[in-house]
Amino acid sequence: MAQPAMDGTTIAYACLALLAAHLLAKWYMDPLRRIPTVGGPSLPLLSYLAARKFARSSDEVLQEGYDKYQGTAFKVAMPNRWLVVVSGPEGVEDIRRRPDSDLSIVDGFNELFQTELILGKDLNENRWHVDVIKSSLTRNLPSILPELLDELPHAVQDNIRCEDGWAAVNILPTMINTVARLSSRVFVGLPLCRTEPYLRLAIRFTAARMKDANIMKLIPPILRPIAVPFLNNSRSALVEARTFMEPLIQARRADMERFGPDWQNRPNDLLQWYLEEATERGTPDEAVPARVFVTNFAAIHTSALSIASALYDLAAHPESVAPLRAEVEQITTSDGWTKAALEKMWKVDSFLRESQRSKTVARFALTRVATKDMTLVDGTFIPRGTLITAAIAPAHRDQKHYQCADVFDPFRFSRAREETGIGATQAFTHTSGKWLAFGHGKHACPGRFFAADELKALLAYMVMNYDVKLDGTQQRASTLVDAVRSKILVRKRKAG
Repeated sequence: MAQPAMDGTTIAYACLALLAAHLLAKWYMDPLRRIPTVGGPSLPLLSYLAARKFARSSDEVLQEGYDKYQGTAFKVAMPNRWLVVVSGPEGVEDIRRRPDSDLSIVDGFNELFQTELILGKDLNENRWHVDVIKSSLTRNLPSILPELLDELPHAVQDNIRCEDGWAAVNILPTMINTVARLSSRVFVGLPLCRTEPYLRLAIRFTAARMKDANIMKLIPPILRPIAVPFLNNSRSALVEARTFMEPLIQARRADMERFGPDWQNRPNDLLQWYLEEATERGTPDEAVPARVFVTNFAAIHTSALSIASALYDLAAHPESVAPLRAEVEQITTSDGWTKAALEKMWKVDSFLRESQRSKTVARFALTRVATKDMTLVDGTFIPRGTLITAAIAPAHRDQKHYQCADVFDPFRFSRAREETGIGATQAFTHTSGKWLAFGHGKHACPGRFFAADELKALLAYMVMNYDVKLDGTQQRASTLVDAVRSKILVRKRKAG
């Protein structure tokens, strides 16, 4: 007698059971299962609850993992994969020491920003612009600083209008505009750095870059090549950027061919250094604007957040103003507004570092992808293809590293320099397993010395020329997001 055929419902349940069994088997065999999970369950499908919590409360989740698994690795859920987080200086140093053949920074950045799909393989893999920043930009800081200082009063005064007394200022958009202009003076020079459509485009690219990357990471990897043509905000900005830079590039290329190595008045800016590097490499000029804008992205995004946070802290801690002003006035009177003067501004440097310590701008440092199976110093096994990183904020708030770590102490680091006489380890640009604002090791932020000079000059100028205070109707901000979204009151400082 024939058996009755299974109905559609039975087949559906059977398929679901097979799928569940497959996912459970895959989860059980995954080596990452043995790494503790923070933020929610790690079971298949249920891990999306952990990913949702991490997306909404990432700082709290990372702090929980750091406190609970101090000195060892833990993992957090992202929408498309697991992220393994090392904790403690030993774990950070372990990542730092690993060669690129074991832990790839290129793959790590690509995972964070989806560069290859969005902007192209060449820009992701041939990162020669990083070498130019490390060499030419850093080496030429003393000679380009006068350009930045010349632009400084114009950039600030054009973006902060307070001629009639106290004016409410939205900190973040104001500082984004200011930093974009200051950076552009060093990157592309006059007159382009004062061309409003160009500056708006540079800022638009910065926002689009983050938005495109975040959307792409929500899409399953197999579907990303199909989806990427619909995410054209970043690429359309680069196409438009060429219309601004191509006439400038053509004019410079003509002068390079006309004068050769003897060109006495060659521009001393990033665009020129990129052009010269492109010439040596045989790279077409069309590749240069994209690299300028990728550099813009790094410079504008982090520096604007950093100075916005510092200005909020300055308004929230008015007792800091007098010591800062005294330092800036004394040093600039004797040394002028120079590179040497900025290096002597220990209190300004300390204020910026403490602002970053208490309200960290970046969430992760040393993000890498494992290119082979390995075992970390704490005994954690990491399979090939794992995304691994270090959390910045918990390290910066660790009571073992910083006394009264939950207290904003503006001159914490300048006091240490004065007491010990050892300046470098307390400086804003220093990196270590305990201080990760600029990353750590050979792949630490290549532009951090320029960024530090820019931020110190900007904060010193604001201190000397403006008064700032909080709007008394606002609640005191405790997080970076709340601080930079706030308004502060600004007025021009009265003479004397």
